[in-house]
Amino acid sequence: MIGTNDQIKLTIKGARAERGVSLSDFESFIDNFLAALRDYDRARRGEPPRKSGHPDRRSEAVTAFRLVGFQTGSGVAIIEPEAVSIEDEQLAIDAEPLSLTNLRALADDLAAQRSIPDAVLDALGKARRAVGTDGSVTIDGAAVVGSPVVVDSTLLDRAVVKSAAPDTAEVRSASGWLHLLDLEPDRLGIRTTSGVEWSCRYPEELEERVKGLLDRIVWVEGNGRLTSPLRGSMLIEQIESVDIDQSALFTSTAVDEDELLARQGIAAPQGLDALVDTQWDDAIDDAYLAALLSK
Repeated sequence: MIGTNDQIKLTIKGARAERGVSLSDFESFIDNFLAALRDYDRARRGEPPRKSGHPDRRSEAVTAFRLVGFQTGSGVAIIEPEAVSIEDEQLAIDAEPLSLTNLRALADDLAAQRSIPDAVLDALGKARRAVGTDGSVTIDGAAVVGSPVVVDSTLLDRAVVKSAAPDTAEVRSASGWLHLLDLEPDRLGIRTTSGVEWSCRYPEELEERVKGLLDRIVWVEGNGRLTSPLRGSMLIEQIESVDIDQSALFTSTAVDEDELLARQGIAAPQGLDALVDTQWDDAIDDAYLAALLSK
């Protein structure tokens, strides 16, 4: 049976949680925290994150918690798991609720800094930022074995790097077109000239600089890994604009066709004869053919 020994304490801290948590912020925190639990359970079973639609029976079971207490100071929520069956059959009396099993596994992976799916990291990031950019949530009680798990920007940034496969190539820098910018979460996309798509996260102190570099060629440095020949992930430490020197052959504005013709001394259609080299003769033709055959 479920009792006080199964209680979990979630301590929410942040700039907007110094004297409790507003209802709208708490709602945002809960929505994203539950989304992380659903996506984590689906990832454990080898299924992709669910994008939309009403949660299925299992999704409801892995997020089945009851709020039994709330304290101010920061925001301290006391929750208990609920026993919800996935199918219509009765649960065994001594069976551990799926919600508690799933949350304990997630907390254990976070504490051990194991690979965490991107969808889960994104949802946890949104949950902690619900109470401010410095937001964090500490998980304690029945969901953890040992010390409490503090989910903050430092932990999630480390998890981003760890989430890449261990046998992939490490990369310290990359350059390409910054074609995608998502401020929530802090993520940007860079496409290199060789076609590699880099999904990058950046620290909050780089946000203003990143905003001014959208749709430009940039160079980034940080901790990255190639997860496939055409995909990579990186935690950015530095980003710079790449200035490209453009020759006089190209202009930033279109030039009128008549002006181009005048510059090149073209006054009338030239025909195919304009492509013929008047100095080319049979001797040159024979020498050219002999050179090709000698290769």
